[in-house]
Amino acid sequence: MAYTWKKASGGRVPDGAAVAGFEANGEPLFVARAAYQGGIHPGKVRLAFGAANIPYGGAEVKVADYEVLLGEVRWVKASGGRVPDGAVVAGFEANGEPLFVARATYQGGIHPGKVRLAFGAANIPYGGKEVKVAEYEVLVND
Repeated sequence: MAYTWKKASGGRVPDGAAVAGFEANGEPLFVARAAYQGGIHPGKVRLAFGAANIPYGGAEVKVADYEVLLGEVRWVKASGGRVPDGAVVAGFEANGEPLFVARATYQGGIHPGKVRLAFGAANIPYGGKEVKVAEYEVLVND
């Protein structure tokens, strides 16, 4: 599978973006990644947000300029911060540690976020907070 990223802003989602989840009301969510605090952090986007929402430092942070994932997606179940073989590196912490795209079921929806082993869970942006979810799926290449 070939994944590409396309620049966007203001909550816009480019053509060809893969649906990666949904709100409890069924509204689709897409994978975004954004530069923040010296790193690139995966999160989620939809037009109503007006920005990409990333989990960072215990909060759901809005970033006006971001990139959106394009392509067909494949997910593999994981838990406890683990990342399966073939996981797509989608960003990094300020110290260079890689970050992977995760999505997790929470509050009646499926929300894209990020994962790395040190988290011990997937971290998703939701309700103004960075929420840890123990069971999740990770974006992988074939």
